Amino acid sequence: IEQLIERCNETLHSIQEIPRMYRKTNREAPRKPSNSIIMNISKWFIRPDEIFSIKNLHLLNITSDIMNDIETDKNNNYWKYYSYDEIREKLLNKYRISQESFIVLYTKEKLMMVARFAWLLYWIGYKHIKILIGQIDPSLFIMNFSQVLNLPNLPLRPEVRLTCDQLSNEFLSQTTKFIDVRTYKEYSGEITGYSYIRRSGHIPNFQYDSLDGLYAQINGDITWNELENYLKIMSNTNTYDNNIKKIIYMCGTGWRASLAAIFAEELNLACTISVLDSGWFEWSEEYLK
Repeated sequence: IEQLIERCNETLHSIQEIPRMYRKTNREAPRKPSNSIIMNISKWFIRPDEIFSIKNLHLLNITSDIMNDIETDKNNNYWKYYSYDEIREKLLNKYRISQESFIVLYTKEKLMMVARFAWLLYWIGYKHIKILIGQIDPSLFIMNFSQVLNLPNLPLRPEVRLTCDQLSNEFLSQTTKFIDVRTYKEYSGEITGYSYIRRSGHIPNFQYDSLDGLYAQINGDITWNELENYLKIMSNTNTYDNNIKKIIYMCGTGWRASLAAIFAEELNLACTISVLDSGWFEWSEEYLK
């Protein structure tokens, strides 16, 4: 109930605002409740119909060019996220992403790409981040970006991003689950999965995920029903006892693991969900004995 109240307060402040949702469409404003204007309380995902009522909307199409603004390249620090100071300069100021914004992300490419971007914003501490499921016409939306950006001095959720040099301390925990979401061929060492990764294998303590790299196959243009089916598949194959308080996901560099983490948060699989940044790529080069 509290989630629903908060979600509604963010978007719809009075019943008189409902026609504003239809201002740039040819549809008549509804005169009675209907499914098209009922707000869902998904933590991470949003339908197109819900966007019309959002104030301080920041709609962003995630492309390969934008990803270059958040990650180092393969020859320089293993596709890891840039430092926070670099992120502030390269991304937040460049795209005018303020903490007050309600950020809706979408992509025409793989869903793991937008998940990687969304997880970065989550690590930084943004409160309102959604991934769009469904098709929209961006020209329908007018966005007024703040001239003064209110940005945190440091990431506000440091626990959701883990670096390889922090990983050994996590192995001591009896309440943490370690999940490798790469394919079995990658996990078993048959292949590396990447042309630029030289060594194959897996990190000790990490368990193979039976979904076998499914997260790399999910397209950014999936339907809501397809999303629900993927979540059901994950829910049915990832069941942990109440002693598990934290789950750390890893893949080759972080894209697949970010989508797995978002799905896990959506399903409330643990109190803390974390992603190993740069994954097997960095570990295999710097820590593999």
